[in-house]
Amino acid sequence: MDAVPTQRGTGLLLAHCASLDPATASARQRLEEALGPDLARRLVTALTAGAPVRREAGLRPRAAVFAA
Repeated sequence: MDAVPTQRGTGLLLAHCASLDPATASARQRLEEALGPDLARRLVTALTAGAPVRREAGLRPRAAVFAA
């Protein structure tokens, strides 16, 4: 196992931590800025095609559960 930090690993960790800041633009917002809203929508739709639906019809969304 390589325990030496790399440039890529450090950059990914910093990007992940920055994404947790509520003031930071969402991934979708950043994608729309980079590609435009139409292409971003098409890309997200294509990537999520066949993904399981999170909510079942007629049921309220479940409350978020956070475990420590």
